[in-house]
Amino acid sequence: MENEFFPQLTPDSTLLSPDESTQGEVLDKEKYHDLYKLVEEDGLPYFTRLNGHGEVELYLVFETVDAFSEQTRDAVSIEFKTYQNKLLAVIWTLTDPLQPLGFPLSFDILSAEERFMALTILQQPFTYLHYLAYEDGQMTHIYSEDIHFSTDELARTHGMIRSLYDGKPESMPEAAEVREEDTQTISALTLPDTVLLEAGTAFVLQYKRMLAAHGEEEAQHLLMSTVKQAVWVMRRHSRSEVRDSSFTVWAAERDDQFRLVVTPSLAHLFEVVHMSEDEANPFSRFLMTLPEFVQTEDATPLQLGAFPLLRYESGQLYHLELDETVQEHLGSLFTQAFPAVPNPYM
Repeated sequence: MENEFFPQLTPDSTLLSPDESTQGEVLDKEKYHDLYKLVEEDGLPYFTRLNGHGEVELYLVFETVDAFSEQTRDAVSIEFKTYQNKLLAVIWTLTDPLQPLGFPLSFDILSAEERFMALTILQQPFTYLHYLAYEDGQMTHIYSEDIHFSTDELARTHGMIRSLYDGKPESMPEAAEVREEDTQTISALTLPDTVLLEAGTAFVLQYKRMLAAHGEEEAQHLLMSTVKQAVWVMRRHSRSEVRDSSFTVWAAERDDQFRLVVTPSLAHLFEVVHMSEDEANPFSRFLMTLPEFVQTEDATPLQLGAFPLLRYESGQLYHLELDETVQEHLGSLFTQAFPAVPNPYM
């Protein structure tokens, strides 16, 4: 039974890791092919990796070396929390309590592979954190450090993983769970028409594939969990203009695809950050790492027949109630905005 809780994975002994000899150097594309794939093809700005020796490593990828300098100050720390039945390992690179900046790694403890990665971090004597810069197709190894955890932190986090695995949240250590901050429920009709007519960014997912893998209830839970993790990061962002922003999250299902739309587009909030907008935007960070993710596209929710689910305003998250009256109002707005087009709400 314990072997099921702590499964074993066989490492790829051919994989190389950055070390003292590569610090400050550009990593060879052939020797470090898997790292280039994770950054270039999978677009991951931070990730865990099982190296050739069976050790779990952590990676943060910055757009430039200067961005690394700006976004990492003081001692880097890792905080373990649980959120929506997952373990979060938040790498805090700015520890100012008024301007924190964290990179949350998410582990689905019911997945054998991800549970192995999380438990191995706790079991090994220390965990390497590698800082990389990816620019113009080349990846530079900036620096590496080893992260240590106290005996109490190790025991506490092991208990969190065990509780998640056993499905016993009541046995969770105190203050382990990230809690919603007074989420209120309001009618979607309280949103002004100007908000309902906004355009934004759609994250397109292969919903049919997601349903086949998880079932309808678990697929919906996964999507909402992912969105709420992004909101949690927005609430704790290092820049006040991000924390104080306002946006709406919509959902639309069409042609075996599911679209989560964020209006307005958040690109303006992240264009001044020394990362690409996709790396900096918490919604992109989380949604683009889902296996079912297809692409992003510009979108107007009304044209998709979408319904608003969540509203965020200056740190407050609202769940939006939907009913026939809301559907009728959205249909009326659609007719006014697109009079010659078939109405998806009718």
